[in-house]
Amino acid sequence: MSSGLFQEMTTRDLTGVKDSVLAGLEEVVHGFGINRVRIVPDAQGGVWIEISDVELGPPYAQDLTFAICLLPFNLPAADIYPLFVRHDLSRLDGRELGQGFQVITLQWPGDSVPRTVAQVSRRTRGALTLQTPRQKIDKVLDWVRSQ
Repeated sequence: MSSGLFQEMTTRDLTGVKDSVLAGLEEVVHGFGINRVRIVPDAQGGVWIEISDVELGPPYAQDLTFAICLLPFNLPAADIYPLFVRHDLSRLDGRELGQGFQVITLQWPGDSVPRTVAQVSRRTRGALTLQTPRQKIDKVLDWVRSQ
């Protein structure tokens, strides 16, 4: 693939990315917009993605974050776990973020140097194959917004 929906396909080689991952990626790109999704193949048949300008709103002091996750080679029978957001995430009321958030250093193929992030640890409940990658990402982001 060198043209079509994915702008980065003209500069990134997605050869070897599994068809099921490409299908999930297409859905994510359609949902968030091509200009907001950075695609980085993982050399195992999956892709890492970074979604920019994800809206947060209350209860957070920050309006926006990024979201980084791996669409693994074994989709659809895999979870999109964990998801990473900005490390300086803070609540308007000053309370701690609580369980499910942990600040870590992420080393992933999208950055040449490690990045400090907040890891969001939420697994998909129910049958993994019945939920698309976009649905799984949305569920985690909805959970983050509800904390």
